[in-house]
Amino acid sequence: MRRVLPLSLFAFPLAVLAQGPGGPGPGGPGGPPPRIVLQALDTDHDGQLSLAEIAAASAGLLSLDVNHDDQLTSLEYLPNQADPKANNADEMGQGLMAFDKSGDGVLTKGEVPERMAGIFARADKNGDGKITADELKSTAAKTAGPNGRVERGANITRMDPILSALDADHDGEISAAEIAAAPAALKALDKDGDGTLSAAEIRMRQQTPADRAAHFFEEWDTNKDGKVTIEEAPERMGPQFSQIDTNHDGGIDLQEATTYFANMPQQQRGPRPEGAPEGQRPDTPRN
Repeated sequence: MRRVLPLSLFAFPLAVLAQGPGGPGPGGPGGPPPRIVLQALDTDHDGQLSLAEIAAASAGLLSLDVNHDDQLTSLEYLPNQADPKANNADEMGQGLMAFDKSGDGVLTKGEVPERMAGIFARADKNGDGKITADELKSTAAKTAGPNGRVERGANITRMDPILSALDADHDGEISAAEIAAAPAALKALDKDGDGTLSAAEIRMRQQTPADRAAHFFEEWDTNKDGKVTIEEAPERMGPQFSQIDTNHDGGIDLQEATTYFANMPQQQRGPRPEGAPEGQRPDTPRN
């Protein structure tokens, strides 16, 4: 008997800042996710960085270097999103092949639900109207990082002042040179010049509609042509696609995406950032 995996495995959230796994509090439902880099640097866990902790920042960052390549990717400095095995490429491919009604090892358009049209189009690379298990696995592997993690780009680091300062070239990776320069980069955040970084100085920045639109394009504009088509968009956006595509040219452009996120109801914007005043919440969509 084939096991059908949830289709949501193919529809990743647009921002890791929305929520994290675990119980209440940082990293749990209703609370902000853990800030992995801050935890590594803040050795006395008081929510701020002392002069000594800033000086030891390079060593703290290297403690997160899982593959020992002297640099950090987002897979190492951002918290996991849900089950680390949830987006396993092999399992996703096998799960979707459960729709293979004829049992011939090939999926046709007629066998998959209409809501999966976007997934089907992305997987059908040769456009022959059929997809094999290998094509499905290939599509899933390009979407998921190691152990199902999604490797995020530079946009996400801009929300965290610590990550933004460390990732000087904003390429989404903290290189060996940037790790070595970490103490100096962090000192630039010391606005009051007291030698330490207070909780206020390292507080998460609220995500704007423009930030969210940029992240949306980073994840879903697969051919980088400046538009997200219905084939590229997450399948959960399908019912709203024509409303977002206000000029009805078959693609969502950056301005249309920004307008969409600006008009999103407040309750869909996720938990408020750690340390933020009550009522302040990041603009994190649920796509």
